[in-house]
Amino acid sequence: MKRFSIKNVIIAVLAVLGIVFLALAIDLGNVICKRDASVNTSVEKREVRFYKDGDNWYADIPQHTQQQNQMVAGADALLDTVADGRGKVSVVLSADIATPDEWQMHLHIVEHDKYGATYRVRTAGQPSSRLIWLCNVTHTVFGGEHPTDIYIHSIKAE
Repeated sequence: MKRFSIKNVIIAVLAVLGIVFLALAIDLGNVICKRDASVNTSVEKREVRFYKDGDNWYADIPQHTQQQNQMVAGADALLDTVADGRGKVSVVLSADIATPDEWQMHLHIVEHDKYGATYRVRTAGQPSSRLIWLCNVTHTVFGGEHPTDIYIHSIKAE
């Protein structure tokens, strides 16, 4: 009868556990990151307003509380940039449409989970981009899900 050293048994157990954890992580990632593709997120030229209260930015979405409407994780910094010192911003946007008109900013989803979605933001005519996160209040604006692409056609700071 062949004897196994404790070291070899531990290595074998860790290898099996590593494979199991990897499989679980891949499966969990697939579940968490899936968007509901059956939801029509197509929107054309909808206006969304934002306002600043103190140091914080909020979306003006009446179906949600001020806390739920707070812009965080890069979206607040983006609003600071486009507001140019003003306290209100209005944007006209479209989402998930085949041929968007001229746009000033394009947001493309890069990650999605049960709490929200991360978007890469490109400004027209500029090579650089930034990341922002949008919470599930976005579902109210776009019919029940985060769109793949959001095109901002105009930005007006007041």
